[in-house]
Amino acid sequence: MSELVLALDLGTGGCKTSVWSAEGECLAESVVDYPTLHPRAGWNEQRPDDWWDAVVGATRTLMATSPEWKQRIVGIAVSGHSLGAVMLDTHHRPLGETTPIWSDTRATEEAAEYFARVDEESWYTTTGNGFTPALYPIFKAMWFRRHRTSDWSATRHLVGSKDYVNLRLTGALVTDHSYASGSGCYDLRERRYDETLLAAAGLEVSLLPPIVESTDQVGALTTEAADQLGLPRSTPVFAGGVDNACMALGSRGVTSGRMYASLGSSSWITVTSGAPVLDAHSRPFVFAHVVPGLYVSALSTFSSGTTMTWLRDLLAPGMAMSDFVTEACTAPLGADGLLFLPMLSGGTPLEGGTEARGVLHGMDLSHRRPHITRAALEGIAASLRRGLDIIGEFATDDSAVLISGGGSRHPGWNQIYADVFDVPLLRTKVDQQAAALGAAATALVGAGVWPSFDEAERPHVAKERYEPNQANAAKYTTVCTRFNEAVVAMARLRHAST
Repeated sequence: MSELVLALDLGTGGCKTSVWSAEGECLAESVVDYPTLHPRAGWNEQRPDDWWDAVVGATRTLMATSPEWKQRIVGIAVSGHSLGAVMLDTHHRPLGETTPIWSDTRATEEAAEYFARVDEESWYTTTGNGFTPALYPIFKAMWFRRHRTSDWSATRHLVGSKDYVNLRLTGALVTDHSYASGSGCYDLRERRYDETLLAAAGLEVSLLPPIVESTDQVGALTTEAADQLGLPRSTPVFAGGVDNACMALGSRGVTSGRMYASLGSSSWITVTSGAPVLDAHSRPFVFAHVVPGLYVSALSTFSSGTTMTWLRDLLAPGMAMSDFVTEACTAPLGADGLLFLPMLSGGTPLEGGTEARGVLHGMDLSHRRPHITRAALEGIAASLRRGLDIIGEFATDDSAVLISGGGSRHPGWNQIYADVFDVPLLRTKVDQQAAALGAAATALVGAGVWPSFDEAERPHVAKERYEPNQANAAKYTTVCTRFNEAVVAMARLRHAST
């Protein structure tokens, strides 16, 4: 019987557990959701126990589907949501019921204090950490030290989501290069923690887990974990990677120059390259790849799918999203002059920064619901086009940009993306399983089933291809110019009002 691996895709909303064959086929998957808690503005927390319960529940569901699989599984690997900061005591137990996740911004003051001592641009070019600094674990650690004094005094380790799950699986406390590169203190070029950056935060390197390769075996299932999961007690567990890097691997990012677009609640353009893509103005966020010697660099827009959900709930509550988008596509290109800036939850540096907000500009009495929705679709695409113009310079594979995620399901919206980007787009059978495939690939390579990561291209069988309409692409040049001018104008307006 052929070998199988178990991929644990620990996302923001839940854990997707899937079984993969040696041929790169997903045989089955099970999803268990968990909540995000919002006790205060800017605070976004989850319970580590919920992560583990979801892993156990989803895995047991899969094993019950086909009990013979458990004897064929030769490896487990996790893809985990990034920038996690779980405080652990000397016995590796979490301190506190909840922990801030990647989107938590409570450490804004601590980050500002840090950059009063450390040059922020130098920090960025060392780490590639292009998100809002408060999101990164070293600043969350500074917040813990100030505001959770008792817990902090008992803290001996700080780990992320993926590595907490690996700890529960094996008892081993390690991380990999891709997850470590989102710590706020990892030197991308030296491939190690930067003790000078840690010292500026008053932290010791011993606080953070040792770094191994994503394909290294970190251990085997403990008796307790095996019994809970319903798997053999010696099943190997491999280090896995951060979700951004696993998704890149699962999106054909196996060699330098490959680019993909993830279109979901938030969306981003990502390139795999042999050197980090760094720019102090646009601030691409960079992670070390799970593939040694490569990097994953991206630019994003935070509110894409969330913008459409908000609009649908506001303008057409109860309407199916596919119907809502279809209706938008009946409006003319350019939405009869209506312009939508989709920064409803703040913007990236390219979009005006965290203080940016959404704008609907140019409305008159002739505009109807489809115009507003079409303008939103075009605004999201125009925002991503700004990132594509920067990231695309490092892409060498110009045959097509791979698209994935829930936002890639509608052909009308995909055509808008193709026309605004003015490049062909490709959707494959992998689609929303990219992060799971990336995790599975680290286990398949780590277990020696695959000779290299190149095998991760095999599952990408083309489903749809979208060629840009050249006449539309030319018209969208004007729309994108207006969009860029509006972003600049709104930034000036915000500064004038403060």
